[in-house]
Amino acid sequence: MSDRTHEPARLNRLSGDHISSLQSLRGIASLTVLLRHYVRCFPGGETFWLTFQNIFFNSQAAVVVFFVLSGFVLSPSFFNKSINVRELAGFYVRRFFRIVPLLAVVTALSFFYVKSAFSTWKVPFANSWFDGVLAHDVPLSASILVKCFVGMNSALVPQNWTIACELLVALILPFLVKACTGRLWLAVLTFIIATALSFIAADGGGKSLPVVYAIDFVVGILTFRILQSHDKRYSDVFFYAAVIGLVGARNMLEVLTGQVDLPFNDPLLSLVEAIFAAVIIYGLATKNHMSRLLSVRWLVWLGDISFGIYLVHFLVIVIVARLMTSFLLPYSLPVQAFLMLVPVLAVSLAAAYFAFRFIEIPFNNLGKSLQRRVRTALSRG
Repeated sequence: MSDRTHEPARLNRLSGDHISSLQSLRGIASLTVLLRHYVRCFPGGETFWLTFQNIFFNSQAAVVVFFVLSGFVLSPSFFNKSINVRELAGFYVRRFFRIVPLLAVVTALSFFYVKSAFSTWKVPFANSWFDGVLAHDVPLSASILVKCFVGMNSALVPQNWTIACELLVALILPFLVKACTGRLWLAVLTFIIATALSFIAADGGGKSLPVVYAIDFVVGILTFRILQSHDKRYSDVFFYAAVIGLVGARNMLEVLTGQVDLPFNDPLLSLVEAIFAAVIIYGLATKNHMSRLLSVRWLVWLGDISFGIYLVHFLVIVIVARLMTSFLLPYSLPVQAFLMLVPVLAVSLAAAYFAFRFIEIPFNNLGKSLQRRVRTALSRG
């Protein structure tokens, strides 16, 4: 979920320029997820300031941004390129090494944590939702453990459902790119089919989530197609309207549909958020005013380490909470929440930076090298 983004240029050509603002957007999204999960750990986190949380800590919208960005930045891999065994194998190898190595490390750390006596320490100021996160000695069969390491089970990494979406949609993404960047009628048909499948699969449980969210990747691919065809900058007013629409989509749909609380994986909500996210991505890719503001170095750095932040923050929260329990007990709940947030952020950022430097970069480079070798070997064969 942390692919480096490259700027699409006109006439179906790709420049090697890194779009800093899109990388920053990824970092902001990962930090949003961390903050939402952190708030949920305290009493009242489920209901207190719920509207405020849904807007400013909108983890659902942040995940949709991840998916739309993935569709957008992975489109050049097969844009105006033929699909063959050589290209497919190279793409799958590189995608695997981009996601799985760090996931495996975090999964192993989580495994040792839940098996340790340390995970039994009580945190009196937290709530039942916190108690269910990486619970002590969670049942793990051999098959479940294997699935955890490759993102297909959430027992050790609660956000693994999104990793499963990334990996499973990646299997068909080359074909989605070809369908969405070819003839217009085929692109429209692909969008309609993906949307229909999203609604059909909505009640299918966790295993159907890749089908539910595949439309977000399609929206990202279509955004890339539009950028290649037009590359025209729209007014910043539309950009800011899209930002408001993205963070407020849940509340707006709840008002319009009369539902008190939309399901987290509601297909209509996901589709609406994906469209708003696409407008935001298009605006940043065409270098609007906000693109320049989001290109500051520290925000780009946050985007670079965003995958680590996204994967490690649950583990950091439960460990920091247990280490700080005796220190925090004398204080009121708001003070406890504030004092614990500082080390949670510091440790999450430090761990993510370490993971980026010593896990993500080396394995990403290995994936690129293996991709070239696979392509060469299959072309000779």
